[in-house]
Amino acid sequence: MLSVSIKPYLPYLCLAGLAGLLYLSPAFIQTTLEYDRTALAQGQIWRVISGHLIHSNFYHLLMNLIGLILIMLIYAPLSQRLALGWQWVLLSLSTSASLWLFSDDISVYVGMSGVLHGILCFGAILDLRQGFRTGYLILAGVAVKLIVEQVNGPDSALAAQIAANVAIDAHLYGALGGMILAMVCFYQTPRPLNVHRQTDKPHNS
Repeated sequence: MLSVSIKPYLPYLCLAGLAGLLYLSPAFIQTTLEYDRTALAQGQIWRVISGHLIHSNFYHLLMNLIGLILIMLIYAPLSQRLALGWQWVLLSLSTSASLWLFSDDISVYVGMSGVLHGILCFGAILDLRQGFRTGYLILAGVAVKLIVEQVNGPDSALAAQIAANVAIDAHLYGALGGMILAMVCFYQTPRPLNVHRQTDKPHNS
């Protein structure tokens, strides 16, 4: 059931708005914020987070915002979980670190799809903690997508639409980061109270 308050949705909407504003910003600002391996080596460490908010073109931005909104509709109403801001920062850091360590062929990366994979997997595992079996379906769907990407390689048609190579490694790293973060938070995430539990009543003799 969707929350009657807009408050749980605000972090997602603010994140979407920030990505939109950065897309409209001058090119030199976007270049200064994108994940760039050479610039990172020179100490421009803000790029490990800001790069996930930059997009190659409008279609790229639109696809990621649709993904973010769908995740918002699924997870925003669920309380007592790690705040979206912390999820974003930690998954941005882990995804960027993985790109740096394991994908040195990727010199420039933009887009939030890697982090979105992480948020989705993070939420799915905590779904299981809180008794929502849909978490299994989400994890299975993400796993199938990642396997297909790793076996078949990047989608060339999608690459043409977003005017950039599809960084399938970022999707994988993001998903793994989300799973690890979920396991760290697993037992700190409270189970919901069973509101349907009935109190004990005396039996009639």
